[in-house]
Amino acid sequence: MDKLLRRVWAEIDLDTLDSNIGQIKKAAGGIPVMAVVKADAYGHSADIIAGELWEKGVKSYAVSNVLEAIDLRKTLPDAQIVIFGYCDPEWQDEIISGNFEQTAAGIEHARMLSGLAEQRGIRLKVHVKVNTGMNRVGIDTPEELHEIMLLGGLDIRGVYTHFAAADSSDPSDIAYTRAQQDKLDTIAAEAKKSGIPVYSRNSGGILYHGDFGGDMVRSGIITYGCMPNTALPVPIDIKPVMRLRAAVCQLKTVPAGTPVSYGRTYVTDKETVLAVIPAGYADGYSRGLSNKGAVYINGQRAPITGRVCMDQMMVDVTGLDVKVGDTAELYSDTIDEIKADNIADMLGTIGYELLCLVSKRVPRAAVRGGKIVKVVNYI
Repeated sequence: MDKLLRRVWAEIDLDTLDSNIGQIKKAAGGIPVMAVVKADAYGHSADIIAGELWEKGVKSYAVSNVLEAIDLRKTLPDAQIVIFGYCDPEWQDEIISGNFEQTAAGIEHARMLSGLAEQRGIRLKVHVKVNTGMNRVGIDTPEELHEIMLLGGLDIRGVYTHFAAADSSDPSDIAYTRAQQDKLDTIAAEAKKSGIPVYSRNSGGILYHGDFGGDMVRSGIITYGCMPNTALPVPIDIKPVMRLRAAVCQLKTVPAGTPVSYGRTYVTDKETVLAVIPAGYADGYSRGLSNKGAVYINGQRAPITGRVCMDQMMVDVTGLDVKVGDTAELYSDTIDEIKADNIADMLGTIGYELLCLVSKRVPRAAVRGGKIVKVVNYI
């Protein structure tokens, strides 16, 4: 097992992940689950997450690009791996050799892929994206799908769409999502008759639109225990999988009137004990938390004093029981204030972004039963 550098690290709780996927499978109502593990499994380590989910019976995975697919294939030699994003034509050999299934993002793209496949004397496995209201990529009519189905170089393994507001309780959003599903049903009718899987439900769809059915569901952020929309309660029991932690590396007592960190944006108003935490924005911990965020050390709240630096930050531990080497919790799975979703709300963003920003210099430690069982070091 690789050593864990206990400077700043992310713990990935496998027991929690197992519980989450069990809840998601129940919510899916027996429909197969495709786990979305793009962006290194939303910052959690695709190697750790996918390896564990495979053991729990998940056989389909989605990534953003061919490089993510190649990396994931090392972990899962037999899995269905679907590439949702753009792929350069010159990477087709790698897609073929990796047995990946790529998205046909439009009619011209599908024609190009079919032509490349026919030149090689093969059929490329593709999933056809349908634009039903996101207005990013995808075909728009049944006629386009009909033409794609007739292209000789393509083996269509799925037809899917993506919802724009499935995680909203606003009546207009609910109506919009229903209209998206209806449009998919219309455009994909021919594929459905031909036995091609048709699917639409993302995390919001799984939680709030179970009546949409489909041949597969795509589990994204809820796999990792975060909420698609913090304003809307989650109807299943999921918990955050990641804990972001760091060690207290120094303690110092300073008098009243002492400025702290860059720009002197914080000045002590009394004698203050500062703890130096060796984590900063280069580790993915937002500079926006300067002077308003907090960490927890031994269950005790320690507010951030001054600006978060690239590699370090200072917190006020006056009157707290803290020593060098103690663990500071930056993102917690149990303390509400520092759950990623709640920190994101304070910053005016979403939990997805905070998790994805945890940088590659932060090792991921897989934990089971409270013990580290695997460490992924990127550097």
